[in-house]
Amino acid sequence: MKSIRANLATCIIALFALTIACVLPAFAADVPDDDSQDVLIRTTLLTFNDANMTNNYAVMLARSSKQFQSQFTTDKMTTAFEIFRKNKLFFEEVATADYDSSEKAVIDKEGALVLVGVFKTDDLQVKYNLRYVQNDGAWKMIGLNVDATKKKQ
Repeated sequence: MKSIRANLATCIIALFALTIACVLPAFAADVPDDDSQDVLIRTTLLTFNDANMTNNYAVMLARSSKQFQSQFTTDKMTTAFEIFRKNKLFFEEVATADYDSSEKAVIDKEGALVLVGVFKTDDLQVKYNLRYVQNDGAWKMIGLNVDATKKKQ
C-alpha cells in the first residue's frame, strides 16, 4: 500500500513541477529598469515620428514584434497614421524632453510590458501608451497609442 501512495505522491509532485516549468517562461520577463524603459520609450516614439515625417513605415515595422508584423503592413500603417502627417504632428523634441510616467511600468496579464506617460514639449503634448513583448530576448513593440496635441499659442 505504501508503494502505491509513494508512487502517487511522486506523480503528483512531478506533475506539479512540470506545470510550474511550463508556466514560468511566460512570466520570466521582468520589468526593465528605468534607464531601459527610457530607451524603449524614446526610440519607439522617435522611430514613429520619423515614419510619420517621411511617410515610410518600413523601419518601424521591421523594429516591431513578430506579432505586430503579422497584423500590420506598411500600407495599413500609412493609412492609420495619416492624421499625424496631415496635421504635421511631429515631435522630435522627445529625444531630449522630460516626461512623466502616468502609470507604473507593469507586465500585463498577457505578458506585455506596458509603459504609459506624457511628454510636454514647447509645441506639443505627446501622450503615449506603449506595449512590448519579448522576441528573441529583446523588448519589441506590439502596441502603440500616441496622442499628440498642439499647445494653444
